[in-house]
Amino acid sequence: MRKILILLAFALPLAFAQKIVISPEAIVVNPNPAPNFNVDVSLDKGGSRPVYQLGENVRISVRVSQSAYVYLFSVKPDGEITQILPNRYDREGQNNRLNAGESRTFPPSNARYSFSIAPPRGLSKVIAVASKQQLDTREIAQFKSGDNFASGSGGQDGFVHGFAIVVKPVPQQDWVTSTALYYVGDAPQQPAFGNLRIDSSPQQAQAYVDGNYVGTTPTNFGTHPGRHDVKVTKDGYETFQTSVNVRPGETQTVRAQLQPIRRTGTVSFDSNPRGANVYLDGNHVGSTPTGRMNVDAGNHTVRFSLPGYQDANVSFSLARGEDRQVSTSLQRASGTLIIQANVGGAIAFVDGRQVGTIPSGSGRLSVPNLDPGQHELTLVAPGFRTYVSGFNIQSGQTARLSASQSHL
Repeated sequence: MRKILILLAFALPLAFAQKIVISPEAIVVNPNPAPNFNVDVSLDKGGSRPVYQLGENVRISVRVSQSAYVYLFSVKPDGEITQILPNRYDREGQNNRLNAGESRTFPPSNARYSFSIAPPRGLSKVIAVASKQQLDTREIAQFKSGDNFASGSGGQDGFVHGFAIVVKPVPQQDWVTSTALYYVGDAPQQPAFGNLRIDSSPQQAQAYVDGNYVGTTPTNFGTHPGRHDVKVTKDGYETFQTSVNVRPGETQTVRAQLQPIRRTGTVSFDSNPRGANVYLDGNHVGSTPTGRMNVDAGNHTVRFSLPGYQDANVSFSLARGEDRQVSTSLQRASGTLIIQANVGGAIAFVDGRQVGTIPSGSGRLSVPNLDPGQHELTLVAPGFRTYVSGFNIQSGQTARLSASQSHL
């Protein structure tokens, strides 16, 4: 294959649209299978890439996590494709339905046949396909007259083309694949592939290698040794990108710690009078007038605080990309004077301004909304001496003053 990786997307209804990742190592991978649905295929020698000599027998084992129809294919370097399961040789080979957690080995222990390693030398592959629906695999391999095993000659390219047609009617989440690699003859001094394991936090992000989609995290991708660009994306998060060097026969792990995208606008704050401290959502961000600052989009509350003035709270909403100013006029923090006097009908003045008349009976007069600081109280009543006294008002406090006027 001239391309290391391609992504096949078919012009099907959305519910049945397929995505197939084609890798140089595994050939075909479902990037979005159902959760906890997997198939495992292995060879009797174990290991990631065991070596078999010509004429040596081999046994193949397969296991599924959920009940499914299982198909096994051998793909050789010379392009020969053999369908191992299902086959027409015996009952075990004809029944390719496996239950959840079931494992089977081919040939079975009591089989009248064996699998013997034949030329050519090189890297061969056994591909397992598990599907919740039965598949028509004639696009990949066909039974010829008198043969117990279906076969084809298209090699990797033919397998990919046929497989794309075979799984076309099957929902994306209802099929999954696995590949076992083995060498016929001596293994090369340097393995042909390395492996990338890509994970992210949070998971279920889209992973790309060299610009090509390879599945959702966590995912494994076998590829040629060398430097590769890895990108991980997820809606609502910043894109993660890195470059890694994959060594032959080794697994390079990429862990993407995805950061949420800050959807922000800009806002500045001002007040009259200026110099007020500004607390945005409880955090001090400066004093008025502030410059523009980036703030997350959404609903916020800002508090303006200036000595001698009442605190002002302003709620506002900020849209993504919006630029706005939030301002307020501060009201001076006032106090109250309560006068207790002995002459009903006396006229009260504060700083020369008439503020009320002393009630007969209670002799109690309340004077609100006085600015903080020093003031002067004057009481005037016919036949009584004028009363004059200074008093102090503190912000938000109540001052009390007893006033007594004597007869002239």
